[in-house]
Amino acid sequence: MRTKLSIISAAIISSGCASHIETVRINPETLQVTGPGINGVIYYEPKLIKLRHEFTQLVDKEKGLLGTSDAGTCKRVIQKEEIITLPDYQNPRALLHKPSWFSSSEFGVTLNNGVLVSVTSKSTPQTPQILEQIAALKEVDILSPPQTAACNAGPIVTNREVFNF
Repeated sequence: MRTKLSIISAAIISSGCASHIETVRINPETLQVTGPGINGVIYYEPKLIKLRHEFTQLVDKEKGLLGTSDAGTCKRVIQKEEIITLPDYQNPRALLHKPSWFSSSEFGVTLNNGVLVSVTSKSTPQTPQILEQIAALKEVDILSPPQTAACNAGPIVTNREVFNF
């Protein structure tokens, strides 16, 4: 019976494809892993930042420098303001990939400066392959119940109950 269970377990385990994603720290000089890993891919949520650009120099028509705002020769003037997206390094996140036991999967992540840009995931059910393997096990008589002959002698009492009309 143990042999049958071992074979069934091996068949089921071999039919599934398990994956694991882990992010680890490495020493930049030795490229060796240092410390425990973090499950998943680390990314940062986007944060909106308002940037202001100001002119700080005074130049003549030939672009010769006449002075700066720091020296008090000119007054700063706003050139433009814009809103940009930057990673919020104060709030790291981890993206975990947990595939199904009975499917094969592909998983991809695209990051830009630590910000999550896209995630791709494709899962293919492995049910037909699992059923084929189970059918193959049945064909070699591993999953069939034991063929035991019916008893025909040595009666015993197996149940006793009150019968009401």
